[in-house]
Amino acid sequence: MFQKYTFIPNFFVILSVQNICMPIHLRFLLCLLLLQSIASGQPGADFRQSAVNHLRKGEYIEALEYLNLAIQRESNVPELYFLRGYAKYGLDDYIGAEQDYSVSIDLSPYLADVFTNRAIVRSQLQNFKGAMEDFDKALAMDGSNGEIWFHRARTNLILKKHYSCIVDCKKAIQLHCPGEGVYILKASAEQEIKRYTEAIEDLDTARKINPQNGYIFSQRGLVWIELTQVDSAISDFSRAIALDSSNTYALFNRALAYLKKSDRAPALKDLNGVIRFSPYNSYAYYNRAIVLIGMNEKRGAIHDFDVVSKLDPKNIVTYYYRSKLKAELHDYQGALEDLNKAIELLPDYTDAWYDRYEVKLKLKDSKGAQADYRQALELTRKNHLNPDSLQAGRKDYLQSLVKLSGDFEEMNTMNSKLQNQAVDIQLKPMYSLILWKADYDKVKLWDVYKKEHYYTNILFLTNEPGLISDSLLRAEVNLQTHRIDSAGPSADFLFRRAISYYHLRNYDRALGEFNATLGADSAYTAAWFSRANARYELIQVINSRDDYQQELILGKTAAKPQNPGISSTLEHTYAAVIADYDRVLALDPGFAFAWYNRGYVNSKMGNYQASIDDFSKAIELRNDFAEAYYNRGLINILLSINHQGCLDLSRAGELGITDAYKVMRRYCYK
Repeated sequence: MFQKYTFIPNFFVILSVQNICMPIHLRFLLCLLLLQSIASGQPGADFRQSAVNHLRKGEYIEALEYLNLAIQRESNVPELYFLRGYAKYGLDDYIGAEQDYSVSIDLSPYLADVFTNRAIVRSQLQNFKGAMEDFDKALAMDGSNGEIWFHRARTNLILKKHYSCIVDCKKAIQLHCPGEGVYILKASAEQEIKRYTEAIEDLDTARKINPQNGYIFSQRGLVWIELTQVDSAISDFSRAIALDSSNTYALFNRALAYLKKSDRAPALKDLNGVIRFSPYNSYAYYNRAIVLIGMNEKRGAIHDFDVVSKLDPKNIVTYYYRSKLKAELHDYQGALEDLNKAIELLPDYTDAWYDRYEVKLKLKDSKGAQADYRQALELTRKNHLNPDSLQAGRKDYLQSLVKLSGDFEEMNTMNSKLQNQAVDIQLKPMYSLILWKADYDKVKLWDVYKKEHYYTNILFLTNEPGLISDSLLRAEVNLQTHRIDSAGPSADFLFRRAISYYHLRNYDRALGEFNATLGADSAYTAAWFSRANARYELIQVINSRDDYQQELILGKTAAKPQNPGISSTLEHTYAAVIADYDRVLALDPGFAFAWYNRGYVNSKMGNYQASIDDFSKAIELRNDFAEAYYNRGLINILLSINHQGCLDLSRAGELGITDAYKVMRRYCYK
């Protein structure tokens, strides 16, 4: 049984090199500091200084805030875009970094460092042609800079141009490129062409430069694995872990080394450690499932395969293996569903057709079973030299078909980077009107000066709950009640009382008051807007009582709700909510927050294209609408329009939504 299942192999060390190499050069940063001190009297100089100070401390979010302010004041200064590109790179926003580096180059195409940095992010984006062009330009400007040769070597390694990588590494060493990274990189290339002695020598040199770098021992452990010296490998992985107990890269590879000795207990412990620190690491879940199969823990293995299939819905092998386990547990319907998915993803998967034939027999579907058997025979004849489509002649099968996310950055530690932390992926909520003062950073202002049927010239909106105390809201209800009793039911008095009830979550009273407001003034735009919000929130209350829940699942298109209405009464349907927003937009088509809210509700109804259109209109009217970019980005990724989605998330992150970087880390760079 255990022999049927295949482990994900050990990892190549490009990953470790990425961890020790940052793209910016400190000398250039210091030059900028000097220039800024000279130009301290210029507009935006204080913002630049603050940004650079934050960059030097690795505080990229704070640096972005100051750089955005500096760019608003000085939009034609190339180094500001360079620095913002660096900040975005530090947040793994490679799309945004490339955009900013490109602007910097357009403004001043004379700095080798900027071309080098753009080449690095282009490599991350797999634009290798563009990366090599940038490296060539950088070397033409500054061919004596060893760091440029080093970074080009890394791209050559990614491209499996191992000899070119070694040549570039030697040039970098000749030019005194600092640090141990160049020797780790060269060792990686030497290992790939099976020059293990040279790889060991390079790693020994790296260790002399920095004996505290655990990735040196991790890489040497991989060389020992290649030399079948498993105990030596385990020893080196253990040394790496001793230097950093959260080194998931070393933990993972030590687990696989233990498995080469059929020592499952310590392997399982190490894989548990990887998952504890990196809960999105599907390699670890996959291999732990295989270990659990070997320990006859089938249900535990199914659970881990469940996680892998959620992290990567196109993972063929996971569906196939899980189907086998379900069949062994007599869950034939579950096995059938998994085999259906495997065949959908890979129609020529002979083994899956044979297995589905057997499962259909168990389900008494003889006609379907015979059809699958005939298809399996046909595929076998077609691929007679390769009857086993999973193993024979497919040495690179897992590399080509199992597209897992090997994220070895720790997430659940104090040292974890912001973008590696866990994120609850959901749309940013709708905006509602408030009538009272609140913290400036928690409200948005919208100018309605000289527009009719509004109660004020400036609207205050928020998407954060609980900004106004219940006591203040009750006092407002009493005040407006007194005014209505004294002066009569004016639209403004009724509206203010309605808003108070709304924020008190007394939706029935709020809806009644909004209706009364509209009875007094049928063009009262704010009342249509707020009634839509109140209706939506009332639907959510009804849904929660019925244990009704609809989730946004990235990577899998959610089905449209069969009945988006909660009752047969129009007042409690999503359609009624949309109708109210439609009326708002008919009265004031420039109200960006109404477009945003309607986009949010459309997404909840499963009207994803309409939702994208609404968020786009909100952005057109308010080009710094961070939440609209974020939500549109999520919907685009949901629909597998990843490039546009990631562009939106990059912009949302730039505008201050830090969750955008966490989502990008998971969905934009596989």
